Order: sequence, then structure tokens, then C-alpha cells
Amino acid sequence: MACEALEGIELGCERNSGGLHQIIVGDMADIVTQVVDSVVYEINSMTVSSVPVEIAVKRKTSNYVEDEQNDFVNGSVVVTSTITAMLHRRDSEKSRKLNILGAGQRYLYVICKDANGLYWYFPNVQLQSVGEGSGQERADGSKYSVVLVGENDQLAYVIQPSVVASILD
Repeated sequence: MACEALEGIELGCERNSGGLHQIIVGDMADIVTQVVDSVVYEINSMTVSSVPVEIAVKRKTSNYVEDEQNDFVNGSVVVTSTITAMLHRRDSEKSRKLNILGAGQRYLYVICKDANGLYWYFPNVQLQSVGEGSGQERADGSKYSVVLVGENDQLAYVIQPSVVASILD
């Protein structure tokens, strides 16, 4: 088996920021077509039968983490993607919408815009948990902690902003 040649990773000069500014969620079953460039890890085109929804988040409250595990015995690779969104102020409408999001343990795709302006595409994600409640102090407020988890065989792909715009139309 001939593997791809190793490539160096350069130290960049750009500023680096963490956090999520936007979370977009849709049903995997709604993806009609998708063009993936697996060489550069990008989604270059995508059409959907239903417009995805946005989970509005405030800055400094949400993130994603990817954990790649290689099984040396079986030769398998599993990347676990965990997207955590903190939603402020509990109410019945948000509770209802979160129940719909997790109904039937449906498979979702999630697109996250990070603080560096990049959109990241996570396929085959499911709502794993909804937690939190009312804060102890008045200043704590009330909130939901929403955790979405997916397993794939590679790290998240970048999805072009023009593709995101096209599926939101």
C-alpha cells in the first residue's frame, strides 16, 4: 500500500481566534447533492431539499472539539466531533425546538462559523444531550447547554461561504 507523501505544516502569521459565531443545522436526508474535494478538505457545492435552521449563539459561549483516535490493531480511524452550544434564557419555545432537534435520534449536518471566519462542515451528527437550568444567582441567568456529537473517519471539512449562502436561500 502506497500512502500519500508527507507534507510539512508551516507556522502561520495570521491572527487566531476561538469560539463560534454561527451554528447551522439541517437533516442529512435533506442533502440532495454535494461536491467534496477530499484533497483540500473542502465542500465546494451542496444542494438541499429543505433550508437548514440556525441556532443563534452569543460570542464566547460555544465551541467544537474534534478528537481523532487511531486503532493500531484494527487499522481504523474514528474522529469524534463534539459541538457545544450555550443558549441563554430558558423558555417553552426553545424547549420545544430542542425536542424536535433530537426527535428520533435523527442524523444532522452541522455547519459552524468560527471566529476566524471559516465555516466547518460536520456530517452525521446527533443531539446527544441538553442540560443546564436556572443559575443560582440572579446574574447567572438561565440557560441550555446543547451537545451535538458525530463520528466520522476524517476531521471536519471547510465549506465555502458561497455554498453556505446558497443553502440558506
